[in-house]
Amino acid sequence: MAEALLGFVLENLSSLLQNEFSIIFGIKSKVEKLSTTLDLIKAVLEDAEQKQVTDGSIKPTEGINPKNLIFRRDIGNRLKEITRRFDDLADSKNKFLLREGITITESSTEVPEWRQTSSFIAEPKVFGRQDDQDKIVEFLLTQARDSDSLSIYPIVGLGGVGKTTLTQLVYNDVRVTGNFNTKIWVCVSEVFSVKRILCSIIESITSEKCDSLHLDAIQLKAQDLLQGKRYFLVLDDVWNKTQELESGLSQEKWNKLKSVLFCGSRGSSILVSTRDEDVAEIVRTCQTYHLSGLPEN
Repeated sequence: MAEALLGFVLENLSSLLQNEFSIIFGIKSKVEKLSTTLDLIKAVLEDAEQKQVTDGSIKPTEGINPKNLIFRRDIGNRLKEITRRFDDLADSKNKFLLREGITITESSTEVPEWRQTSSFIAEPKVFGRQDDQDKIVEFLLTQARDSDSLSIYPIVGLGGVGKTTLTQLVYNDVRVTGNFNTKIWVCVSEVFSVKRILCSIIESITSEKCDSLHLDAIQLKAQDLLQGKRYFLVLDDVWNKTQELESGLSQEKWNKLKSVLFCGSRGSSILVSTRDEDVAEIVRTCQTYHLSGLPEN
């Protein structure tokens, strides 16, 4: 009876560990160790059950269940080790600032430092992106410059393919610098916060901290600073709002931001880098630029 009950618990707990911990925390090796330990405990119970027939010392004694004191001590020690390993999991969770049942929301708008990008090119020399750079610059200096409305040009590519690097190259191109009155770089990442993006624009132009707590005041300030200027805005690493990521870009958020940004002079442009086609569909006013991997040479 005890073995059957524990077997049921172990089976379900092992399944939970495999499906949840390994996915959420990405610590497959620790899950495997826990599963192994659980299997060992089950094996000990089964072995003790079989030995009841031949070994009197293993047979249950009156008032003691299961088995005997030595067996209980063995199981207790193994469970203590499992508890220690679960504590290790909890420590790992705290280390990475993870919380149970909590998804990223717009209330936590700060981009983690390891995900932050800037307009500065980290590499002393970049190879294989000159053609991509020239095509985007040409668009900004011709089609976008002649447009009466705001041009929004998305760059879509897989994670790690070099979208941010290409965007940095375009942003720092002397041809682009000479074409715009103002340039602004904003790293968006997972949390698409209209308020934070507008504050970043204000701080970039004025070099002053955006202290206002009211969205209306921030919108008016940003619009006043961009009014009548041919500006170039980069929104780097934009994520789409999904069931798993509630804080990403949505059509509603984009409309709210776009209503403020439609105030620049003719030729104003926005470059949006993203790995999501859905983001490009929401923001674009022209054809998406798909960035592929580097050629073999």
